[in-house]
Order: sequence, then C-alpha cells, then structure tokens
Amino acid sequence: MNSSPKYSFSGHDTFHCRNFWLKKGYDFLKSNKKFSDPNAVIYLGVGKNMVSSIRYWLKAFGLVDAQDELTQFAEYLFADDGKDPFLEDVGTLWLLHYHLIKTESASIYSLVFNEFRKERIEFNKIHLESFINKKCGEMDLKVSPN
Repeated sequence: MNSSPKYSFSGHDTFHCRNFWLKKGYDFLKSNKKFSDPNAVIYLGVGKNMVSSIRYWLKAFGLVDAQDELTQFAEYLFADDGKDPFLEDVGTLWLLHYHLIKTESASIYSLVFNEFRKERIEFNKIHLESFINKKCGEMDLKVSPN
C-alpha cells in the first residue's frame, strides 16, 4: 500500500543550514548532550531558535534519527576518523544533498528535484509557489506563503 507523502515546510525557524552547523551538532550529540538541555545554547554558542534549527538540519540531512541518535552516515562523515569532518570535499556536499532529498524531511527539496524539475528546468519564485500550492492542494493542505 502506497501512503500519501507528508509534506513538511517548517522546523528550521527560517534559518538555512550554516557552515559548520552539522559538525557542531554532531560534536554536541557525540559528547552526550541533548538539544533539550537548558545549556544547549551555551554549548552550541547559538540562540535558542538556532539550536532548534541545528537539530532540524541534522534530521533533514539524515545525520540523526527521530530520537536524535547519530546515524551511521553521521559517523561516516564526522567521526574523528571520518571521511570529511570539515566538509572540505565537494563530493561530500553532493552526498549530503542526496540525503537531504532522500529523507524527505525538508519536503521542498524532494519536491523540487524529484517532481518540479520534470515539469520545467527554468523557473522563478511564482512558478515554484504555484507548484507547491498545487501539490498541497492535492492533499487538502493549507500552507503559508512564508
């Protein structure tokens, strides 16, 4: 039985994934800290909303599971003997983007690269908004333009 996709367009508190957030989040969890810790803002050196955003992006890239446990993929990249702990290889960025689309946690990426691009190669913001509204309308979902 094929279930309908569940779209998610929020959770990152409007922050795009910043340089070193993935490694910072990995190191934070590796040191047995939790995002719910009251001192998470101090340990991570960011604001409260950014703590939530780091957590979101770790999940979106498939680096943690639903329980915020580090995945094998995270260990593969960021462990002390990891393949690219500081994200210096462009191949690692491609691999991360593949995982971002594969996890479907950040729905817009999967929708754009797996469906929208089949309809049009070149597009603008209006085209994309129209497509997202159409896809959400098919599922009777209301989404904010934000």
